[in-house]
Amino acid sequence: MKRSLIAFATVALSTAALSAFAQISTDTLPVTTTKPWIPAHKSDLEISLGLNTFAGKNAQTTNGYELRPLGSRFVSLGAMHRFRIVSGPKTALALKTGLEVSWNNFMLEGNRVISTTGGQVAFTDSDVPLAKSKLTVAYLNIPVMPTVVFRKGAVSHISLGGYAGMRLDSYTKTKTQSGSKDRDHGRYFVNNFRYGVGMSVGFRCVGTVFAEYDLNKVFEAGKGPQVSAVNFGIRL
Repeated sequence: MKRSLIAFATVALSTAALSAFAQISTDTLPVTTTKPWIPAHKSDLEISLGLNTFAGKNAQTTNGYELRPLGSRFVSLGAMHRFRIVSGPKTALALKTGLEVSWNNFMLEGNRVISTTGGQVAFTDSDVPLAKSKLTVAYLNIPVMPTVVFRKGAVSHISLGGYAGMRLDSYTKTKTQSGSKDRDHGRYFVNNFRYGVGMSVGFRCVGTVFAEYDLNKVFEAGKGPQVSAVNFGIRL
């Protein structure tokens, strides 16, 4: 009887010791959690370089506003933020927004200058030979771009959304063949606000291509050609 009690006590103590050791081992093991492959928030400084042109038929009598195909340029600098909405194993949905300052440099074709005459914008021939003549409009924009992000593959993301902005400044600048320059700040009946739709496609290890189309007109109704701005290029 005594031996049976000793054997039972030994087994009980051994079982308790093993249970305690297993509990300690389990408590000390590191807990592994799977982190999402796309961060919840990402901020970037973006630089966009490209070209622009006018789109739309002009029903007014205004003419001479044609732009140089390669000389009319678009530049922007933006502080952008991307917020993750939902993510899966291979793709994720995010929202991209921020603040952006852009410059539309509308470079005129030929030897023309921009002026305001009789309450309208006029594009007239210059009396002196010009090397360049342009209208520059600066905007402060807020883009709102739903974005699909891809974990792998050549395409890193596709964004499709819209933007709205307000005019910060506008001016004309001419440079003669002899080298003299002239800059004149003014409204030139440019609309104070712009809004439109945009799209961008990012290629991994290469860069991003973008396109923007203004849904409103560059100039006020009845004051200038009723055309919209189209911008396209690369984003770094």
